[in-house]
Amino acid sequence: MLKRFLLVCVLLCLPASLFAGEPVLVDTRLLVLAHPLFSQFDTNTGRFRNTPSEYVDGGQSGVDALVAEIQKLDAWLLRSPQILRERLKDVPLPDRMAIERNFLNEKREKEKGLAAMKMRAYMARLVPGRPGVTPDSSIYPQINQIMTDVRAVIKTVKERHRSDLVIDACDFLPVVDSSGIRPELLVQNLHFSLWKGKPADEHFLAWFAAADQFWAGQLGMDAQIFPAGVTDVRLEALKLLEERTKGQQK
Repeated sequence: MLKRFLLVCVLLCLPASLFAGEPVLVDTRLLVLAHPLFSQFDTNTGRFRNTPSEYVDGGQSGVDALVAEIQKLDAWLLRSPQILRERLKDVPLPDRMAIERNFLNEKREKEKGLAAMKMRAYMARLVPGRPGVTPDSSIYPQINQIMTDVRAVIKTVKERHRSDLVIDACDFLPVVDSSGIRPELLVQNLHFSLWKGKPADEHFLAWFAAADQFWAGQLGMDAQIFPAGVTDVRLEALKLLEERTKGQQK
């Protein structure tokens, strides 16, 4: 009995890390790219298509047309009880349930669309002197939705694998500087001091930065990551994201 008691005490005192699983490897870059909302992002306008952040074409006339459509939907919803009565008129009792169910689904879709249209009309009038143009802040809800889904997926894989450490593979991918490669530095022998055992000077550091950008441009997004000492859950995370976002607007 004493031995069992001591064993329980030892187990309780052991660090929790001894029972944790291996670190897991995810790729948030792939998760963001795979999100349904990301496929709606318009790089020309910096907005998400088919969301309230999207520009309204046509300027003021486009906004006016959107407002007219909102008023039309509002009127339909106000008349919805009467519309339902008209649809049920002369319909046999056994068939009424199906008609009512279809009507309620139609009404919910119209209510959902109306809410989105009202938000879009509101956003389209926030930029002074530019009707139809939405502010930069209009994309915050979509960005927050993407990040909420990504965080939820990471939390799920962390709990599923009982891991205390999540490593993001995209941190190891090369990033190309938008200023471009500086070939005039690469062709110079500015790294000779390193081979002579001298400390790195500003010339070597400039050459090294240019070389780093060169290889980043060569590898691009296809740089290979070879997981070692971790559980690779990149594909699993993508499947979890697909399950979580199923049904979201694409």
